[in-house]
Amino acid sequence: MNDAVVIRYPRQPAVWVLLALGALALPVAAGCWAYRIVRLGADAPFQAGDGVAIASLVFVLLGAWILRMITVSVRADAYGVHVRTWLRRRSVPWSDIADVQQLVKTYRNAQTHSVVVRRRDGRTVALPLPQGAPGRTSYQERYEADLAALRELHRRYGAPATDHLAVITSRTAGRAWKGLLALCIGLLAGSALAAAFVPTASAHLRDWKTAVPCPAGQFDRECLSTERAVVKDTDPARGRGQSWLYFTDDRPVDRTSVNQDAAKAFHPGDKVTLTIWRGAVYKVSGRRYEWTEHFATGGEVAVVSALLVLGAGVPAAQLLIRRRARRQPADSAVPSVWPFVAALVGTGVWLLPYVHTRTTDPFLSGGALLWVVPGVPVSVALFWWSWRATRIGRPDTPDAAAPLRSSKFVAARFLDTTDYNPHRFGTHIVLGDGPPAVLPHAGPGRFAAREIPVSRLSVREMRRARGEEAELVPRDWEVAELSDEGRLVRLAASPGDLRLVLRELGLASCPSGA
Repeated sequence: MNDAVVIRYPRQPAVWVLLALGALALPVAAGCWAYRIVRLGADAPFQAGDGVAIASLVFVLLGAWILRMITVSVRADAYGVHVRTWLRRRSVPWSDIADVQQLVKTYRNAQTHSVVVRRRDGRTVALPLPQGAPGRTSYQERYEADLAALRELHRRYGAPATDHLAVITSRTAGRAWKGLLALCIGLLAGSALAAAFVPTASAHLRDWKTAVPCPAGQFDRECLSTERAVVKDTDPARGRGQSWLYFTDDRPVDRTSVNQDAAKAFHPGDKVTLTIWRGAVYKVSGRRYEWTEHFATGGEVAVVSALLVLGAGVPAAQLLIRRRARRQPADSAVPSVWPFVAALVGTGVWLLPYVHTRTTDPFLSGGALLWVVPGVPVSVALFWWSWRATRIGRPDTPDAAAPLRSSKFVAARFLDTTDYNPHRFGTHIVLGDGPPAVLPHAGPGRFAAREIPVSRLSVREMRRARGEEAELVPRDWEVAELSDEGRLVRLAASPGDLRLVLRELGLASCPSGA
């Protein structure tokens, strides 16, 4: 193997063609925009030449993006990993690298693989290359070869913390937390902004309800003035867009925005009365239909603020779970956030009606206590249950107990293909009333059962699911690494079921430190 590995984006002919088009489009775009600004003026109407300028600008931006791609390179040699882009260069020595890991990102139904270098102080450096996609065989093969070369250089010149390839997904402890923190802060900031508009919305609605008609011959922004108008045309929106009413001779206004039902109810030629307040039309009255502008109440704005707070609780709970898993390996699966989501939903059941109906009440008023007194204990209990449900325990060794006397079907899976688990078909293991066997169903009966060769197996280690294992089994399951005559075989099940299966297989003794 060479002592240096250089990784770049593939230099295919299409790359050079797009780069050449971008270079040719640059002077064209500059000339078109300069001609427009100098000869025609910046506010000149759209002309045919502007289409050429826009198309040229698109090719220029595409060429700049291609140029950035082909200038990115990652070089690994005996001294460390060196990343080069057109803006900066960065090097990390092998002595400072604890592990070379794989990062898996999922976009809808597609996955992308990249490499992350974890430093000994816990910080990570994401490498722009190599990149792979499981759906594209050529790219994935090149990615796996580059990843293997990086790990081999790390083993030769560094001191890896682990021997296996750590796979980081959205379900593991090593997932990046900065995005979650930014999302949480953004939602809280939005909630505070919405809460600041609660008094304004309440005062606006109160002023509308208390407004009186203007005296005859007088017009004021704070009183209600009425004007006669004739509907010229209507424009009902399709879907969720705005609908409009147009008036003859643009009197007193040319148009006003209404909801879709009002735009369909009024017809051209209808005589209507417009109620104007603070310079805008708030009411349109006709013979067949009357429309009034919807006012956002303080309670509605408070509900939006509360929803944003509850939404911020989800990334906050994910941060809390990852904080509790800080001592776990980076590729160790962490508990699901759904218990906290259930607690937030349960809190919203009483919190949202409370903030909607008691927006302006003091917190300790009699009406507020009717909501707070039963609601707060329920929320506390739900969050305590969530805290308990997401705790991260250490895998226990199976205990000795009396053997089973009747058949018991346990949800457990061998994650590797073996002669007793061909093509990983097994979903359950049957215990008791016969030899243990792998089944593709939950019983009853032993149809399609494959007997487990217990005499060949021994326990290596018990641990939590890690990396892509969390995509195959529930995240609260644990994994027992077994040795099948020297071959690694992984058995996954819930903690209680896994201890039961190992006990029935006669594998109750685990190595020290497991």
